[in-house]
Amino acid sequence: METITTNKKFIKVTTILVALLCLLVLAMFVNQVKGKHNWKNGQVQSTISVTADADVMAIPDVAVINLSIEKEGKTSKEAQNLVNEMVTKTLTYIKDQKIEDKDVKSQYGGVNPKYKNNQIYCITYPCPQGEMVIVGYTATQSITIKIRNADNANEVRTGLANLGITNISGPTFSIDDEDALRDQARSQAIEKARTKAKILAKELHVRLGDVVSFSENGGGYSMMYGGVMMDKAMVSSVPAPVLPKGENKITSSVTITYEIK
Repeated sequence: METITTNKKFIKVTTILVALLCLLVLAMFVNQVKGKHNWKNGQVQSTISVTADADVMAIPDVAVINLSIEKEGKTSKEAQNLVNEMVTKTLTYIKDQKIEDKDVKSQYGGVNPKYKNNQIYCITYPCPQGEMVIVGYTATQSITIKIRNADNANEVRTGLANLGITNISGPTFSIDDEDALRDQARSQAIEKARTKAKILAKELHVRLGDVVSFSENGGGYSMMYGGVMMDKAMVSSVPAPVLPKGENKITSSVTITYEIK
């Protein structure tokens, strides 16, 4: 009698374990199906996904120049005064070029001491440790300039070099209102995707329903001009040529998923 009771308990436990295992397998199957299909009103929703790209080409209309003014002096006040004098000349020149104040931005600046080791020559070992002493100060100020007439960028850069500024980078050409071009590229990509979906639905003998999902990846690519370090030999009275700006490409890539009927 005791053996029969034990067997019944074993069968009961085994049945429960098998049932739990079946539920686990069923749950895994449902999750897998959900990963492949959308659900609507408790039913599997068949879909079609299409991807399309579109490019919009545009000539850059603005240029950016970065410059750094650096001066040395025996005292921090002297170094800062020299930098202030050059900054004043620079800002006056920029204003003469009809560049608005909103397009001129100070990036960073400061005054730092210059150190020198006063280690003296010695013939004994070990040599005594030299002391680091301040021998002067270096003042710096950086400025970023946006030039809305991109064709004048090289002329402005040449004028800055003629002032005596030796650390100038740019111009970097870009598009001022890039968002409008990106919207245009997105619209074209969506139209391409819609056309592709209609063709695919016709070939599959199905009808397109509502849009289930939408995603976009995109970005613009600018032509870049690297910075230059200018010295007196590079500054001359030769007229500055207009630099080629090339074209920027704004790209949009969209993926649209449609319900099919």
